[in-house]
Amino acid sequence: MYRVITYHSLKGLIDFVDIGDVSYGQWIIYDNGIPRYHVDIFDKNSVSNVQLLKLLENKRETIQSIIAKINAKENVQLSFGHKPTIEIIKKSELINLDLKPIPENWVLNIS
Repeated sequence: MYRVITYHSLKGLIDFVDIGDVSYGQWIIYDNGIPRYHVDIFDKNSVSNVQLLKLLENKRETIQSIIAKINAKENVQLSFGHKPTIEIIKKSELINLDLKPIPENWVLNIS
């Protein structure tokens, strides 16, 4: 279950998946503005999460540089969700989202 907060913004209503402020090593990755992936570098059951941890531990990459490289190689538009600058909450609810790790082949092809 994920907490989805809907904000009023200058661009209209924005949904943001909130995993909390103490979620070190975890990110929600959006594809074309839709939450698709949950990165958790401490999840040893996912090959892509283990590979991401290796890249980050060796300080070869940052999570931002990894996402930029995946976007360039795979011709996708991955991004991190952003709360609006002015936060006017319309609603907050727990929703069961099926967010998977980033596909293995995308992460294993990063050079």
